[in-house]
Amino acid sequence: MADNITLLAHLVPRLTTQVENAATDSLGYILNKSDSAMQALNDLLDEGGFGVEPIVRIETQVTYEDGSRPDMAGYDRNNIKRLLVEAKFWATLLEGQASGYVQQFEHSSPAVLLFIAPESRIPTLWTEVERQFTEGGIEPIQSATSVPRAKVTGTNRHVLAISWVRLLDRIDTLVSDDAIRSDIRQLRGLAQLQDAEAFLPMNSEELSPNLARRTVWYRQLVDNVVDSRGVKEGWMDIQGLRATPRYHGYGRYFRFLGVDRVHWFGINDNLWARHGDTPLWLQISGDSQIDLERVARELDVRPAGSWLPIYPKLGVEYPDV
Repeated sequence: MADNITLLAHLVPRLTTQVENAATDSLGYILNKSDSAMQALNDLLDEGGFGVEPIVRIETQVTYEDGSRPDMAGYDRNNIKRLLVEAKFWATLLEGQASGYVQQFEHSSPAVLLFIAPESRIPTLWTEVERQFTEGGIEPIQSATSVPRAKVTGTNRHVLAISWVRLLDRIDTLVSDDAIRSDIRQLRGLAQLQDAEAFLPMNSEELSPNLARRTVWYRQLVDNVVDSRGVKEGWMDIQGLRATPRYHGYGRYFRFLGVDRVHWFGINDNLWARHGDTPLWLQISGDSQIDLERVARELDVRPAGSWLPIYPKLGVEYPDV
């Protein structure tokens, strides 16, 4: 279960819809504040063999005359723009963004357009970058390395993609200042949470009827636990309570026999995706945490707030589940 969500990861999505901007500003802050962090960025560019003069200053959310606004711009000691960064989580790459940004560099000397994105998004993002280049009349020379990168034909302009976590890990290895490392950890937590909660490109297996059958089976299992076991065996009471489709899944309200407080058992997709390896969750209501902690100990699980994961038996017939 995920218990390492940082404060930044917890607060930013609740305080603003501009999560990517918050992450970009945070990264710019770290790079400008720490020489070691900036060195890690320059090392990345050096390893690419791009021949770019070292970056000494970062600006974020720079707006140009044509209305374009790259997330970050990096300048060398002569105040020449050598780097443009488009930092993404899951927002769409705007039409013409890749082909337009690579032409923003005023000088013919080496420069890099860098895309930062979740690891799982980079393959599809790079495909979109290539499409925009082709439709914009720009022919990229592909690199043989496993890292998505290219050179624009006939120029010293390069394109590179790297994941948030990989970039932050590189920075972290060079930084010794505890305060900066704490900042890096905060931003890494935000990036990891965005990666975990993001829409992933679908594959054919996810569209198969097997997934639908399993979903129907989970709902049936919840009903059978409550009706065929809990109520029938006399340890659950559901009088006046109904099945409840929720935005996060499906479940049943119930009381343990002889206890007034109402609890909930069912499928919670949000918690399944974020915290555990099970779709089934039990919500213990009430003001006291004593019951919750006792049940968690008896089940040998770790709670997520007022929720407890319920792990079904694997590899057994339905009645045993």
